[in-house]
Amino acid sequence: HAVVAVHDPDAGRAAAFAARHGAAAVAEDELCGLVDAVYVTTWTSEHARLVERAASAGVAVFCEKPLAADAGTVARMVAAVEQAGVPNQVGLVLRFLPSFLRLRRLVTDPRAGEVLAVVFRDDQFIPDQGLYGSTWRTDAARAGRGTLLEHSIHDVDILRWLFGPVASVSATTREVHGHPRIDDVTVARLAFASGVSATLTSVWHDVLERPSLRRVEVFCSRLYAALEGDFAGPVRWQFTGSPEEVLA
Repeated sequence: HAVVAVHDPDAGRAAAFAARHGAAAVAEDELCGLVDAVYVTTWTSEHARLVERAASAGVAVFCEKPLAADAGTVARMVAAVEQAGVPNQVGLVLRFLPSFLRLRRLVTDPRAGEVLAVVFRDDQFIPDQGLYGSTWRTDAARAGRGTLLEHSIHDVDILRWLFGPVASVSATTREVHGHPRIDDVTVARLAFASGVSATLTSVWHDVLERPSLRRVEVFCSRLYAALEGDFAGPVRWQFTGSPEEVLA
């Protein structure tokens, strides 16, 4: 596979990206005619328009998360790709990581018994600085909202993947950094149809030395499991009657 064409409203960024990959920097109108698949990596408010454009051109499309800021727009995007019959993906990648696959294997093991409760914490430095340098993520008109939607949509996906449909949800939010409608502290409580209860704490701070990190604890009737870090674990677990095990 090859990256053959790129478009960015910032011509300098487009040229730099194209140069790294031996690609052409082209106008938006040209791009779909040059490629077999489109990666939509814009700010969130542009996702729907560009996904629909790719679908109407008959090319496969990968769209970064979150798909949109509201469920109605997401439904419209899903309808567009299904009607066009094009392969499509969304960038909710955590469920493909070895650490989360191990956690899923543990909590679905018959030896675990019933899942009782989940404690999920996700933190990173606010992404308008450091290696992200993303100014649009502090603009609600483009991002939609802050840490819960823009970042912890990954975590909501993992929780639904592990424990099924959510029956009810409540949350408190704060905007400590002073960006209107960009929550940088969110604490959510999710009650699942299965009876499982979970808390999700999502934080954007200013500790630039601390990368995006997660800690997930799952309490079952006969299992305790914990995932630390993110991509590579470690994952710790202990079944009733067995010593603790650790996999990094």
